[in-house]
Amino acid sequence: MYIPQHFAMDDDEIRTLLASVGAADLVTRHGDDLEATYLPFVHDPSPAPYGRLIAHLQRNNPQIRRAITGAGLVIAHGTEHYVSPVGLPSKAEHGRVVPTWDYVTVHVRGEVRLHDDPGWTRQAVTLLTERHEPAGEWTVEDPPGDFVDRMLRAVVGLEFVITGWSGKAKMAQNKAPADLVVLIDRLRNAGDTEGAAYLERVSLPAATARAELVEDVRTRGRG
Repeated sequence: MYIPQHFAMDDDEIRTLLASVGAADLVTRHGDDLEATYLPFVHDPSPAPYGRLIAHLQRNNPQIRRAITGAGLVIAHGTEHYVSPVGLPSKAEHGRVVPTWDYVTVHVRGEVRLHDDPGWTRQAVTLLTERHEPAGEWTVEDPPGDFVDRMLRAVVGLEFVITGWSGKAKMAQNKAPADLVVLIDRLRNAGDTEGAAYLERVSLPAATARAELVEDVRTRGRG
């Protein structure tokens, strides 16, 4: 993934995104072909330094019925939105602005390990359930009889052992601070609280620091 330095995410930011998103795309190679499945997952931070992703797939999914060639790739997405230049101060000031798409994405590389073991898969499903049912209002033990056991026989556990990752947050860090203020209000008014919070927490400080650096260089040049 192409990542300009000012859009690069650090390891802590990547871990935060993996802990917050609910699902991602698993991409695997099978000879000269590719397969992909959108999967809910849980990020387990161990073993260090990257941890692993825990998930499960339907047993009849061709992605796991065919031999996997080499490493796999998981693509997780954070906030994203269209950015119109209309109404930005820079448009009124000099007009050198164009529409763009802002987004946060993480590419995770690793080894795919399949677990055709009901005990392992039950634990994986339990972890996923506990993440999304933190109050315990529904648990894997709730259904009667052997219902869950029969459901588990239809799936295969998946352990994605992470060997590396990279993250890109193209979130207007290179825009003028005044433009960021407008974009934050725009997203908040549109109900995109996640996008607005990211711009306010990360992008606006970065844009402000960049603008101050540019102004300092110009001042020194004039001196």
